[in-house]
Amino acid sequence: MIAEIDTRQARPGLSAFSLIAALLLITTSPIPAASYEMLIGTGPPGSFSYHSGKSLCRIFTKQDQEMTCSLSESADPIDNLTNVQGGSLDLALVDSLLLEEAAAGRGPFQYLDISYDKIRVISPLYEVPLTLLVRSDAQVTTVDQLPGKRINVGPFGSPENHLFKLFMQTQGWTEQMFPVFAELPSSMSQDTFALRQGDVQVLVHRGVHPDSVIAQLMKDIKASLIGFANQGMVDLVTSTPSLSRQEIGKSTYPSLAGTLSTFGTTMTLVASSDTDEDAIRSLITALEQNTQSLQTMHSSLAAFTVEKKAQWFGSIKAHRAIAE
Repeated sequence: MIAEIDTRQARPGLSAFSLIAALLLITTSPIPAASYEMLIGTGPPGSFSYHSGKSLCRIFTKQDQEMTCSLSESADPIDNLTNVQGGSLDLALVDSLLLEEAAAGRGPFQYLDISYDKIRVISPLYEVPLTLLVRSDAQVTTVDQLPGKRINVGPFGSPENHLFKLFMQTQGWTEQMFPVFAELPSSMSQDTFALRQGDVQVLVHRGVHPDSVIAQLMKDIKASLIGFANQGMVDLVTSTPSLSRQEIGKSTYPSLAGTLSTFGTTMTLVASSDTDEDAIRSLITALEQNTQSLQTMHSSLAAFTVEKKAQWFGSIKAHRAIAE
């Protein structure tokens, strides 16, 4: 009986010793190196910037198995630019005009005491044209016929508002030349509702094409899409490196009579000058090897290609790993 008791008492002691030994083995064994995370700043969910960011994440993680990639969404593109400068974002999708104005301290940056000297271009991705959606009863077929019409130019501070007002300056137009000069946002469809109801006759639109909302308005109210093709546009593009002449193909919408000429900006992938050179080379390799995949993702990306230039949009430097 005593022997039996001794045997039963010994078993817990052996189990405790085994547990301690196992813990020591775990804590002293080498731990596999953790993967690193790439954080990309984009526009809000639902935006084309956001969907493009998701596609980039898939491409980058396929290229580098040790990388994880996630998005940081913001409705304010200046936040993304500032966070890349400060190092809290690895990459961001940023508009070319915003880049140029940040570097020069113009526009919304003239009141900010922040330097954006670390911003570097990785690659332009896609064009973002500015167009006009016009009601059939407005009798507008060219941009020169806009004065005297009721127009919505987008909310104050928005890219479309800013771009249209830059164009107005080339024309010598003032807000007083329009009986209604609205600044309605797209939230809750305020802008498109005003166009449907006839409160405004013209809607300034900035975005990639085709756009399902635009297509529906063209079908429902027989609205037409026109561009900004005139001498004022040529002068504006010539004097502003971040702007470019752009075209929307005839096949984009059934009612387009031909190729639509206009102007716009370029959505661009940027990083900090502090970003590791090997990491940037890996990203560029991933873009080069997946060019066709990006081109077929959406018609706005059909012209995408990796160009290795030292500078973009006037004076914005490319990352040294690209420009070397």
